[in-house]
Amino acid sequence: MTTTTKVISSSEVAYLLRKYLGPGRAWDDVLADMRRNRTHVHNFVLEPSCRLKDERTWRPYYTAAEVLQFIRNVRVACPTAGKDIRPIVREALTDPTDRRPWRVRRLTTAAPISL
Repeated sequence: MTTTTKVISSSEVAYLLRKYLGPGRAWDDVLADMRRNRTHVHNFVLEPSCRLKDERTWRPYYTAAEVLQFIRNVRVACPTAGKDIRPIVREALTDPTDRRPWRVRRLTTAAPISL
């Protein structure tokens, strides 16, 4: 018996994890490490449920219900996950007349400031 299941691609899962659990990790890399059984997040692991052919190659897809359950579990284990999601803003001493490419411009930075 087959059933219809809602699945989400790995990149979209990484976006959802960043949105709901915060930018404290590189979620694409965390998902890749979870597929290799190398890491966990608060003892929870999210594994793909299937593979679908996406243009040229087979890519992992996750069940939507499992992704939402993973987010709930991590939020219960770490209540501060996803709270206070603000970017770290720093002040930098810049020279507006400097026309060099950004790769070679090294600026001195001050301590992070709060918004």
